[in-house]
Amino acid sequence: MIYYLKHNIHKLNWTMIGNVLGMVLIAQACLMVLPVIVDLIYQEGLYDSYLIVIGICLALGYGLTRKKSRTNSYFAKDGMLAVGLAWIVVSFFGGLPFYLSGEIPSFVDCFFEAVSGFTTTGSSILTEVENLKHATLFWRSFTHWIGGMGILVFILALLPKSNDRDMHIMRAEAPGPTIGKLVPRMRQSAMILYTMYMGLTIIQVVLLLIGKMPLFDALCNTFGTAGTGGFAIKNTSIGAYNNAYYEVIITIFMILFGVNFNMYYFLLIKDFKQIFKNEELR
Repeated sequence: MIYYLKHNIHKLNWTMIGNVLGMVLIAQACLMVLPVIVDLIYQEGLYDSYLIVIGICLALGYGLTRKKSRTNSYFAKDGMLAVGLAWIVVSFFGGLPFYLSGEIPSFVDCFFEAVSGFTTTGSSILTEVENLKHATLFWRSFTHWIGGMGILVFILALLPKSNDRDMHIMRAEAPGPTIGKLVPRMRQSAMILYTMYMGLTIIQVVLLLIGKMPLFDALCNTFGTAGTGGFAIKNTSIGAYNNAYYEVIITIFMILFGVNFNMYYFLLIKDFKQIFKNEELR
């Protein structure tokens, strides 16, 4: 990879890559508003840490999106590099609030926790999560939800203009070994994927609320389920609730979120042949 970049770095569309990173930073800033709201509700005094990072992300993002490329086309190498850099950037700024707030003293640990969250790996350096404040718990779990579908798929859903080259980002970003266009335009495909993703998320939250789980807990546990990563807000995870109903709901939705979302689209349009042909699902 290093050899390839060394000999092809001048051929990359750096302006377009910068534009993608800028949009990612702006999107991340917008998403960080949610833990700010959570902190204001619980009045635990962490909102300033998030506001600082939001300001930095907006400033950098605006600067990167200001420069326009001479061409809107980009290729597989540009898409792959944009995705790789985006994950590094998102993880760096995603872990910064943990460090600024003092919730996790070591920045290396903060970065590790953010990477684990966004990549939905689920590994953690924390041994006592119940001591964390609500905004930290929310953002930590929310990184799973963001990473479950991929923040760049979110960007594609919002882009006013997209072209066939966006497939290079979609293939490099979206979960599952096979990603294809569901409809002719990538923006529509991304919106369909996120609509289904949000739909399943809302259904799980409602079902957990029906089982008397507190709203904050229902949201955080659903985020961990959606990303299939498993970040929890209790030291003993779901076992802390000692509730079989919660365990059944979360188990079912862990399986549902683990299915390639193309299959749900085929189910909606009643293309059952494509579903049964899918080796991954079988």
